[in-house]
Amino acid sequence: MTTMISFIIVLGVLIFVHEFGHFILAKKFKVGVLKFSLGFGPKLLGRKKGETEYLISAVPIGGYVKLLGEDPEEECTEPEKSFSRQPLLRRALIVAAGPIFNLLFAVLLFIILNMLGVPYLVSTIGEVKENSPAAEAGLLQGDKIIAINNTGVWKWDHLVEIVHRSAGEKLLFTINREGKRLEIPIVPREEKSKNIFGEEIRIGLIGVYPSGDFMVKKYNPFSAT
Repeated sequence: MTTMISFIIVLGVLIFVHEFGHFILAKKFKVGVLKFSLGFGPKLLGRKKGETEYLISAVPIGGYVKLLGEDPEEECTEPEKSFSRQPLLRRALIVAAGPIFNLLFAVLLFIILNMLGVPYLVSTIGEVKENSPAAEAGLLQGDKIIAINNTGVWKWDHLVEIVHRSAGEKLLFTINREGKRLEIPIVPREEKSKNIFGEEIRIGLIGVYPSGDFMVKKYNPFSAT
């Protein structure tokens, strides 16, 4: 249920930004905008300002823009404001403004989220499963994995990615245990699992679970690399 609600919210925002792009360019080129709605379906609230009616509609998924003269056969009392009678370049820019605004929005959102900080699960072990490769190798609760085969590991996703693709292969885990650096070889055990499409796949597992601790990684686009 939570996933569905999140999907609807994200889809709604993307559609609204898309339509807002059309709206801004149409206004810029003085094309008549008859309606600009937040949401679809029956009108809940509305207010007319100038030629444009601004609406809040019943279905909160995105929105829509209705331009004057979208239908070339439609009667138009103000042909200079009709979309269908604009020069080809202007019509193309108004149409392209939607996906361009989506792209700019994605870039802006990425920058903002990374500057505020993106939370991630740290690579600290919270639990070791009995009789697992990790238990047999001697990994303990509280061990922090800092590298695998000399490749740095700083979040749990890194650990999962490497282990899943390395079934049956010997991996050298570098861990931090109470301030001491240790190196422990482990061979992930091949087991059956299912991917997001429900298809059966085979992955490597070592039998560890994350501690549940999070950290926030910030990105500064102006910092030196």
